[in-house]
Amino acid sequence: MTDMLFTPRRIGSVTIPNRTVFLAHETGFAEDGLPTERDAAYYEARARGGVGLIIGPSSMLVHPSASNPMYAAGYDPDVVPRLEEIGAACHEHGTKVFAQLQHTGGEDSGEHAMRETWAPSAVPSEFGYEMPKRMEREDIEEIKLGFAKTAEHVKEGGLDGIELKAGHDGILRQFLSPKYNTRSDKYGGSIDNRVRLVNEVVEAIRDRVGEDFPVGIRLTLDEMEEGGYDYDYAVEVLRRLHPSLDFLDSDIATISKLHITDAPMHAPLGYTSEYYGAARELLDIPVIAAGRINDLTKANDVLEEGRADFIGMCRQLICDADTVRKVRRGEDEEVTHCIACNQNCLGGIHTNGHVGCIQTPRSGRETKIPHVEDVDDAPDPRRVLVVGGGPAGLSFAVTAADLGHDVTIRERESELGGQSNIATQVDSRREFGDAVRNLLNQLGNRDVTVETDTEVRAEDVAGESWDEIVIATGATEKQPDLAGPDVHRSWDVLQGESVGDSAVVFDNNKHAAGVGVAEYLVDADRDVTFVTTSYHPGDQLEGTNVPPFLETLYENDVDIVTHTTVIGFEDNAAQLLNVYSEEMTTVEADSLVVAARREARTGLAESIREQGVDGDAVHRIGDCVAPRLIDKAIYDGEMLARELSV
Repeated sequence: MTDMLFTPRRIGSVTIPNRTVFLAHETGFAEDGLPTERDAAYYEARARGGVGLIIGPSSMLVHPSASNPMYAAGYDPDVVPRLEEIGAACHEHGTKVFAQLQHTGGEDSGEHAMRETWAPSAVPSEFGYEMPKRMEREDIEEIKLGFAKTAEHVKEGGLDGIELKAGHDGILRQFLSPKYNTRSDKYGGSIDNRVRLVNEVVEAIRDRVGEDFPVGIRLTLDEMEEGGYDYDYAVEVLRRLHPSLDFLDSDIATISKLHITDAPMHAPLGYTSEYYGAARELLDIPVIAAGRINDLTKANDVLEEGRADFIGMCRQLICDADTVRKVRRGEDEEVTHCIACNQNCLGGIHTNGHVGCIQTPRSGRETKIPHVEDVDDAPDPRRVLVVGGGPAGLSFAVTAADLGHDVTIRERESELGGQSNIATQVDSRREFGDAVRNLLNQLGNRDVTVETDTEVRAEDVAGESWDEIVIATGATEKQPDLAGPDVHRSWDVLQGESVGDSAVVFDNNKHAAGVGVAEYLVDADRDVTFVTTSYHPGDQLEGTNVPPFLETLYENDVDIVTHTTVIGFEDNAAQLLNVYSEEMTTVEADSLVVAARREARTGLAESIREQGVDGDAVHRIGDCVAPRLIDKAIYDGEMLARELSV
């Protein structure tokens, strides 16, 4: 049941139509310090999807000393018409929009503006290298004025409220922190003094926007850093916050501990509930829950139990903009649930330059890829054979069926899922399988023929009448260069191949395969030595995924050998070579497990063409084109389905 989730609730003077909130985050869409058409389309998609409140766009910076190309310069008057566009687009669907105001302080870089960063004290963040400038009194006055001016621009732009960021990054939290604020003037020393700037900022904003304009705060409830504040300290901060604040948006940790703030799938769903639940008991203003919430039925339980007043979702609504609308109309199985891989939401900012989702090609590309509901059915529906039931084939099948094609999937294994069925043998990666389960749920609601345990031969396909043939046969892990009965591929081990009591894991994959099979082996009580040529295990993983894997390896006494390759394995010993010093060492072990790169299964498409099938009717998608990450497989599948429907 989700009855309470869909009841209105006031924040200050504004009524939010339901209890769901799209939390603020970087999008990467800003240009020249201003929100863009892409921001408007991105937020409008979530408003259309039914969310009650959006907090954005792209954290509004309040002063040039916090210059960052990913964020909007909220202090620039030119931001006002851009905010009007975003607000109008979202208001059309009944969604309210608050802007998040922040100054990144000493937890960012001055590279973009080529200037110093500002912080309460000359205390560097563990997140970056730069030593910040200790703010002088006139700097503090400038910051307060910047918050006030930005707030005024938000109101002029027709948005509905403001959130101040004192969360995992931001100068307001740094002033609150005994680690980052070592001042001895009226802005430091005691908790009362450390809270002073936050409250003076609230007063400065109230002078500009009045008492009826909602103003709240996103607050880290535990810094989780050595020398930082804990929840008990946060309680004292809460007791001292300005009484005119209208809501609390919960946060934990700092940007130096982003693997806790935006925890990957190692952390359970709702892992921060003890924090926002405890805060809710202290406060008379609405509290927004946050922290791996991707199931609205469970979210409703949070509300019913009184642990929060609103449900904050970020990654879930990046993943599926229509989550709220689907659940509201009883289409729960159509929801694409976030799996917290962080690959294209957090990671996408650095790789693609913008936010996105591995499961949803449209996410972050709203101006280029129309909503499938807005796409007409194919004028010439095709009869399509899909060979391979992994993510690429499933993605194609779901979208092609939506657009009116007659689709048949043939899969040689007994179950669909492809390579994800191997990856999910690792306990901490089991949730990765939800990417396939989401597609399977959607497939079950469509008229698609599925044939498992079916090996497809080129001559059979050539004798059948298909309009299009889509090859999605994936890839296989390469055989190790080092031969021998005690040398194993990681995939074979994950599928049950026996290894000895001790093993060297050689990570020649550099993504999740090496650290995954190492975790699998330590869970099976094997003694493991981990060898990689990289600087640390899993160095191609999105950054927040690395610390939990490292914690697992160290907790299980795994020896980690970096900068090193394996050049031989015989007589129960691995010969290691440091790639920089060229020093040779030996590690005794019963087995060598190699996590290698993959190679595409390319043969079937060419064989079908050799049987006389029109080459233009044969298509390859996903890893059988070139082995890549799952986002490319899903993207390939959906985009081909759209192309065949024009």
